[in-house]
Amino acid sequence: MKTRTKLTAILLSLVLCAGILASCAKSGDGDASPTPSAGADVTTPGATAPDNEAAYLAEPASQRVIKIGYSGGLCQAAVAIAQLKGYFADEGLNTELTKVENARDAIATGHLDTSAGMIAYWLTPVTNGIDIRFTVGLHTGCSSAFVTADSGITEFTKGQRVAVSGGFGGVNNNIAYRFISHDGFVPDDFTWLAFDDDNSALIALTEGKADVAVIGDQVSEKEVQNGSIVRIRSLHEDDDFKDEACCVMGISGAFLDENPVASEKISRAVYKAALWIDANEENKIETAKLLLENGYISGTEEYAVHLLGLFRFGLPNELTEATLYRSVDEYQKLGVISADLNPDDVKAQIWVPLNIG
Repeated sequence: MKTRTKLTAILLSLVLCAGILASCAKSGDGDASPTPSAGADVTTPGATAPDNEAAYLAEPASQRVIKIGYSGGLCQAAVAIAQLKGYFADEGLNTELTKVENARDAIATGHLDTSAGMIAYWLTPVTNGIDIRFTVGLHTGCSSAFVTADSGITEFTKGQRVAVSGGFGGVNNNIAYRFISHDGFVPDDFTWLAFDDDNSALIALTEGKADVAVIGDQVSEKEVQNGSIVRIRSLHEDDDFKDEACCVMGISGAFLDENPVASEKISRAVYKAALWIDANEENKIETAKLLLENGYISGTEEYAVHLLGLFRFGLPNELTEATLYRSVDEYQKLGVISADLNPDDVKAQIWVPLNIG
């Protein structure tokens, strides 16, 4: 019995060391983003599948239900599909999806183990002390800058009134800052109007109270289809953003430290589900049906399938890592993230790439 316990402890130590080394294997100098790694493997080099499975069975998470948050919407489609299509079960995980309004805060307070969220929404509070680690990217997308179709506006220009949803410092405020920064402007060049939700910001745009609105694509795409608004900037269309991760899987730091193999299994299951969604139109149709039937989204199947086609699901670790590193650098320059923080420390803190292959 003592020998078996000692072997388990050794295996756990090796697993944890591999994860720590992976998260620290970052490079960079000044403003330049480090060269992305190929993605780390939480398993011990040369370890066999049974070895890794033994380490998992020694983790606390193997003996309980893993609590995964779902806030609704297509951004988290891969999480729901991983549950509904059995990708979590295939990894030997006992998982439960819980609908919450704010998954990030639920993870921070210990009510959830993991969930998916937008980089632009989670990055700032994570750098301010909330212990959530990003382990895999879900998809590209999923916000744009819009103007009314009859406005004649084709780009950001100094002096415009820009409506953003999510409030000041919120997700679309931060995305808007990156848009205008890439176009050579600074935040003080614009008048900012903050709204709680996408619909309110969209109404401000259509009523002429704002010149531009930066909001989520899921709400605004309906107005694009009917011709009332058009995009002038987009995360999923523009060359400087279309190959970036928008949403990531965030795992509680305490959970990951105690359950490195379970964290790998969660990340791999979500990644495989995302790849399945992205594979073909038939899978997108089935995704929309499953999400509607199980109450994870509302609306029509046709509209959901259309939205799923706007984004690329199933992102390699290299792409997600590059997005996170670039976002840290740009947000520090914009004052969204404190310039007093060491950027390399921030990058090592937030990104723990696991074996998703």
